[in-house]
Amino acid sequence: MDRNLWALACSTVAAVTMAVGCSLIKPPADPDRSGVSAGGMGNEQLVELLAPRRIALKVMIATRPVDDPELREILWTAADEHIIPPEQRQRLEANGLRVAVVDTVFPPEIEEMLSPEAPVGQRIDPTIVAVPDGHATPIMLGPDQAVEHKTLFLSLGNGAVGRDYEQATGAMRVSASQADGGMAMRVVPEIHHGSDQLRYAPAENLGPFEPEQFVMREGKLEESFRDLTAKLTLEPEQVLILGCWPDRPGSLGHFLFTKTEPKSDRLLQTVVFIWATSAGATEIPWVEPVTPPNNLRRVDPSELGVEPVTPGGSTGQE
Repeated sequence: MDRNLWALACSTVAAVTMAVGCSLIKPPADPDRSGVSAGGMGNEQLVELLAPRRIALKVMIATRPVDDPELREILWTAADEHIIPPEQRQRLEANGLRVAVVDTVFPPEIEEMLSPEAPVGQRIDPTIVAVPDGHATPIMLGPDQAVEHKTLFLSLGNGAVGRDYEQATGAMRVSASQADGGMAMRVVPEIHHGSDQLRYAPAENLGPFEPEQFVMREGKLEESFRDLTAKLTLEPEQVLILGCWPDRPGSLGHFLFTKTEPKSDRLLQTVVFIWATSAGATEIPWVEPVTPPNNLRRVDPSELGVEPVTPGGSTGQE
């Protein structure tokens, strides 16, 4: 071999050896450290590092006539709206929106409304989801069907404006992150409008080490009102309350939290109750674990009317 080529080969091997370490052979596992990996971290620490932290959200949406005292007066009397800073609270109020917290000890009328023992037809079934820490989850609100044309009067950072929307629906996008002793909540109102179209949107539920990705999605245009973002810390045993001032037609809050009763002219108002807590890798609060039945048995194919298949691929009849 040419001397220059030989020198180049030797230098290449030396460089690779220095890059990966003195030994290219993986040493045998140490039986005394079978539960330790990744630079001395235990298996539980490694799982916590690699698995994204999850937040469990329980959402209950109560809808009652707009003059119903339970949602119009009794609930808000017990709620604390001063958890929102004064300037932002005034801006929310100018747009017909209300955000507050309530201790889990509700007034008796509200307890009865949210009780799982409520009569059929009045019982409110909760929606429970587990999402990555900080993931923004939309709660769809407003009329049951998209409004063909809607004019909203908005009070934003640049002053009062009127905006027209076609095929409009509404949502409150809620995100929760673990904070010291509680949950840092962020709520942003949205209007979804226009016809459904294919567009690029950020991918959701990515792992902590995955780069940001964009995927094609079909849906309406989404307008987020970041000037009306509400931020607060939800302490343990507290519930987040979202609602509106129902006597302010034309406002964003009125559009999101009121609707007409089907087959009637009666106006209904909606209040959203949100609980938030941390969730484990496999356990979700408020959800009972599913126990597999203990009476499983092997079933012969003939019991199901299916001919057994021989190893050669033919049925028993052949």
